[in-house]
Amino acid sequence: MVKRPTESGGEPSSSNCRASAGVKARHLTFWATSMKFQTCFLITALLLSSCASTVPQAPSVAQAPASPQVSFVDLPKFDRALSTSLGASFKTVNIAFYEKVSPNQVPERLQKWLSAVERSGGAVRVNPPPNEITPKDPLFLISLLGTLFNSVKNLAQIKSDLIFDAAQGRDALISLERNAQGEVIIGKIEFIRK
Repeated sequence: MVKRPTESGGEPSSSNCRASAGVKARHLTFWATSMKFQTCFLITALLLSSCASTVPQAPSVAQAPASPQVSFVDLPKFDRALSTSLGASFKTVNIAFYEKVSPNQVPERLQKWLSAVERSGGAVRVNPPPNEITPKDPLFLISLLGTLFNSVKNLAQIKSDLIFDAAQGRDALISLERNAQGEVIIGKIEFIRK
């Protein structure tokens, strides 16, 4: 094999070698330009995302402001509001009703909270209507206690719901009153820190 002299002292000079080198140079130029474009794109995206993170975000649905009075509405929003209020430093949290309910028809949502109080070692007490020493119907308190103990069937579901842990360390006081028709209704429920 005979070696041919080269112009630069390296590989043999031929038209194929020169064309191949030109393609390589163009390919490297394209790759370098592509990398610059990708880098610029990445920097721009990072700058834009850092600007977007300074926009104030709306409070989440779960963040209800703590209040010593929570109005009862038979919706999950009530559970979140009561849990937040019970977790705050209030000694007493009052449950007010838009529509007064009979103590024999305590809504299931409230029964769960009363069961959670009992389950955590708290007491559920009932105050009779003001200016009454004994109820007019002697079976009334027995039926009320029966209604409250029906809430025991909710214990299995309560154990899986962490929101009811806020009732821990509280007692519940159900205050009864008479409406204009003379019927006994729940005036308010208080969750009192022990």
